[in-house]
Amino acid sequence: STDLAHICEESHVGAEIDAEAIPLARVGQQKKLVALDLALHGGEDYELLFTSSQNVPARVAGVRATRIGRITQASGMRLLDAKGHARKLASRGWEHFGGNF
Repeated sequence: STDLAHICEESHVGAEIDAEAIPLARVGQQKKLVALDLALHGGEDYELLFTSSQNVPARVAGVRATRIGRITQASGMRLLDAKGHARKLASRGWEHFGGNF
């Protein structure tokens, strides 16, 4: 979530992320809340996060693209559950140059 926070801060926007849209490994499906937390805040970079227009194809340069949310004019990050209820999404994760080792 720190990368998303950086994108939002630099662009002066906010974001809404659909929790159900975030790809989780099959193993993660059994412990969904733990897997979601790791996907949002884990320190390893397994997925590329980018913003684009809404008309992105399912594959970009041969790589599958998954839409997980939207950029908003309102500041802050929100995580939407399956019913559309929003809660604040905190910026947590590894800061590569933050001196956290």
